[in-house]
Amino acid sequence: MIERYIYAVTRELPEKNRKEVALDLKTLIYEMIDEKDNALTEEEKIEQVLKKLGNPKKMAVHYRGKERYLVGPVYFEQYLFFIRIVIFSIVIGVSVAAGLTGVFSDEPIAETLLGYFFTLFSASLQGAAWVTAIFALLEYFDVKVGPGMNEEEWNPSQLPELPETKALISRGESVFSIVMSTVFLLLFLLLSDRIGIYYDLGREFNFIPLFNVEAIDSFLIFVILVFMINILVELIKIIKGKWTPQTALITTVLNVISAALFIAIINNKSIWNNDIIIEFEQYMPVTFDRVIVLVTVFVIIVTIAESGSAIYRAYRYG
Repeated sequence: MIERYIYAVTRELPEKNRKEVALDLKTLIYEMIDEKDNALTEEEKIEQVLKKLGNPKKMAVHYRGKERYLVGPVYFEQYLFFIRIVIFSIVIGVSVAAGLTGVFSDEPIAETLLGYFFTLFSASLQGAAWVTAIFALLEYFDVKVGPGMNEEEWNPSQLPELPETKALISRGESVFSIVMSTVFLLLFLLLSDRIGIYYDLGREFNFIPLFNVEAIDSFLIFVILVFMINILVELIKIIKGKWTPQTALITTVLNVISAALFIAIINNKSIWNNDIIIEFEQYMPVTFDRVIVLVTVFVIIVTIAESGSAIYRAYRYG
């Protein structure tokens, strides 16, 4: 029970502080146990001490040193972590897009750099604003990712079980997914008219766009929606930290919606440039439609595999 209490406290803290706080808290608990009446059983002593220490979430606020309500103490560490990831992703995405633009553009270097910094600044502000808005909504609607900390009477029986290692959700995988999703979105938004096939004609390059540029605007809202759903999935996984039936169910539903939207987008022929379809089918042994079918099947298989893995780990180890 002591280890469960320490786990419940330290999981609310920055990772760099967890080990030190765990040692400090363990020392405090055992000192308080030693002061209890020897007539009590060991289990009774532990229960009384943990009741006196109170709700782990309130104890975590104490170890932070001060209550920070930019978003709220329950979400603040995850908020800062997410902001860093999003800004980092934006820097990578905008930098890659600017580099590719510079390669295929005749603009002076000064103008290219000016455009790069302006885009980087505006995209970072928008990214930070979206993250802040999401966490502010979680705070405003008092969305819980675990037991609350405002109960009138807290009891050690409410402590979460120590998670199985196989039930833990890798932060690294979530971070990688966020970075790649953000980079791909930025490349699509900034370079959709430059994505395609380039081939050498001797003294110059010829270019055939992959997308029908005139139709892109009508798909933007759906592309951004897919991106937002994917980010929300990773946000939930980072906040929860482990697979539970609830987490698996929510992420599965969101993944299915995201996959369905993506499949609907790529199967709409108006998004593709007819010229590239003609060129593709002229030189490749399969039709463009067959490639779309294969991509669709691949997305379905990956979605089923990810959802199945999440549900299995949630019910087997969560």
